Amino acid sequence: MEILEPFLAAARGSLKHAQDRVRAEALILHWAAAWQGPTRRLTITSSNHGAYLHFDQRVGTVWTQVFSFHAASRVGLTMRGPDPDRVRKSHKFRANKLNRSPLDAIFEAWSAHGEARPANNAVEFHLVETPDETWEACLQEALENLKS
Repeated sequence: MEILEPFLAAARGSLKHAQDRVRAEALILHWAAAWQGPTRRLTITSSNHGAYLHFDQRVGTVWTQVFSFHAASRVGLTMRGPDPDRVRKSHKFRANKLNRSPLDAIFEAWSAHGEARPANNAVEFHLVETPDETWEACLQEALENLKS
């Protein structure tokens, strides 16, 4: 998982407490290990707003960002998803539309968790506010709704 090193460094730098850094690294490695397959990929971007680890999947014939982790010193480590732009993407190409129903199902499942914060057409989870059981439930809900 060499691709993750820059993001892991950013995630460690965004957290104040050592136990949060260890927990964040374990969480990211676990999610990245589960996100394997020919229709899934991880990409990393960074900007003045922090570092991002994007979890992409091909839904039908369209690649979409399902969710992403964001590491920044002012917010810590957060996860936002499913893709908040899924409504626009479902109408972008008439011949090759995104089937947004799996992403909408993830949104419904994740919204049911008490730790989920509304984020427009997505939900957001903060590492320090979310217990490990909820993180695992969110991962399983994403994998179940996005079966390849």
